[in-house]
Amino acid sequence: CSSAFLARSPRPLPSHPLARPCGSQHRRWRSRCARARDVDADRLSTEAGSRQGFENPAGMETHHILGPPKEFSHCYGYQTADSYCIAIQLRPPYEGGGGCRKIHQITSDWDSRKGVEDLTPNDMMIKFTERSIEVCKRGGSSSWHMIRGLHGPTYQQMNREKSYWTMTKHGGRYWLISIEIVKKTPGKLWSRLMRDEREANRPNMKWDKDMQRTPMIMDKDGKFVPSTFCHPHQKPKYETQEADLDEVFIEELEMLEDEPQETKKKWLMKDLVDLRFGMEESTLSMLVSMNMDPEKWREIQRDLGTSDVFSLDIPFGGNHIKFYLKGDEDSPILAGRLGGCVWRKGSRWHVEMREGRPMLELYMPKQTPEPWSYVVEGYHSLSRTAYDPYQQMILDGLWDDEAIEEKAKGDEYFRNSEYRSAVKCYDRTLERNPDSYITLTNRAAARLAFETEKFKVEEILEDAQRALEINPQWYKAKFREGIILCKLHRYDEAVWALEEGQRMDRSNNVSWEEEIATLKEERIKWHNRKKLTYLNDVE
Repeated sequence: CSSAFLARSPRPLPSHPLARPCGSQHRRWRSRCARARDVDADRLSTEAGSRQGFENPAGMETHHILGPPKEFSHCYGYQTADSYCIAIQLRPPYEGGGGCRKIHQITSDWDSRKGVEDLTPNDMMIKFTERSIEVCKRGGSSSWHMIRGLHGPTYQQMNREKSYWTMTKHGGRYWLISIEIVKKTPGKLWSRLMRDEREANRPNMKWDKDMQRTPMIMDKDGKFVPSTFCHPHQKPKYETQEADLDEVFIEELEMLEDEPQETKKKWLMKDLVDLRFGMEESTLSMLVSMNMDPEKWREIQRDLGTSDVFSLDIPFGGNHIKFYLKGDEDSPILAGRLGGCVWRKGSRWHVEMREGRPMLELYMPKQTPEPWSYVVEGYHSLSRTAYDPYQQMILDGLWDDEAIEEKAKGDEYFRNSEYRSAVKCYDRTLERNPDSYITLTNRAAARLAFETEKFKVEEILEDAQRALEINPQWYKAKFREGIILCKLHRYDEAVWALEEGQRMDRSNNVSWEEEIATLKEERIKWHNRKKLTYLNDVE
């Protein structure tokens, strides 16, 4: 028994197992032990989020980080009373510099450097049983690498018939693997996901002949995908079947009712909701609030006999939303593509009274902690604006405090010509904030100062191109790309990159013309260099 239970016990428990009380006393003793274990499990489940410094707004949900200890693996967990959700960011293999980045790359470095565009659901293998989970990614032609921290027996039983996964693409940057596990016995938070976390965090690999493949089914596009895969814009099979049964049941009830029903008044969203949105964002959640008309709100509750008048529809992928007033589906409050992905299991709405006026609040837990540049596409009032340097830094992809400190250290090393130390700081920054295009450009400049081997220079070129994928108008990345192409003796492409960067830069700096002129001179020297013929060359 735990120390907390011992403190609550009316009398000290026997120290030797043979000295336990017998009969009814023994049964009471065992029931007190069971209650103590349940209390401790609840206490641990609430502490699971507080250990990471995360908030717990609803009381029955937790946010945490999965993966090996002391490694930033970009695996995030979210838990409610009836589900356990996991988000994994898979990024291209050329992004990271440290070893900890290897565990969530799309493929291994030796597997033809597969990029974001080439990834398919068949490159992932996620299997569920009632007692275990296995998450694997393709590592080579016939090998599968298990993602550390996500293979082995789970803490409690799962409902394997209702557990699915999906993958959503975020621009050209990364794939997000979203796993939704439904608990077999809902109502209580788990203290952890895996039963043996030490064993689950061991690196492991399997071959095709050792891997029991998951059954394949054909999706709506005619492609074969794993049977546990759910399309991100659809809902799982068990939910669609339940919805079909409900529709049939409602139709049968309508056929049985012969008496004509009274026509109810149709309520419109524009009469009830004030579309001047408020927005609050953290690394865990997004909260959108809007005012409502008090008289209309009281009247609609009296008319319908309930306060459940809104409907929230989020597909399995969590990157689209439709939030509307029931009966007025054609005029949704929010509809469109989200600025990130949210957990549909935890998304909910509620109405609170603020200073005598009803306030409608929409709460959406985020799958990943990165800030959003907008909430819903097309709603300009729900977009982030750079009204101060900190907001501009967030828009530039740098939002974590430790990453900001590491970048500042790297900039100082760079100014002091300590380029290798600067690269290490930039690596640590990009481990936490991989979408910081300014840091990618700075790392390319620092590595270019001391790297001379061709394959290393090609890796530096990938940094500059990656920064341009994130922000195509970043002229400094175009400048770095031109300089790197010059080192690779690809002069025509280098001239085009510098001219394109000059058009992006609105400051009309004369340095562009000087760099382009220098580059053209080097191109002439390279083409006029003395080439050894087969007569003058040594055998």
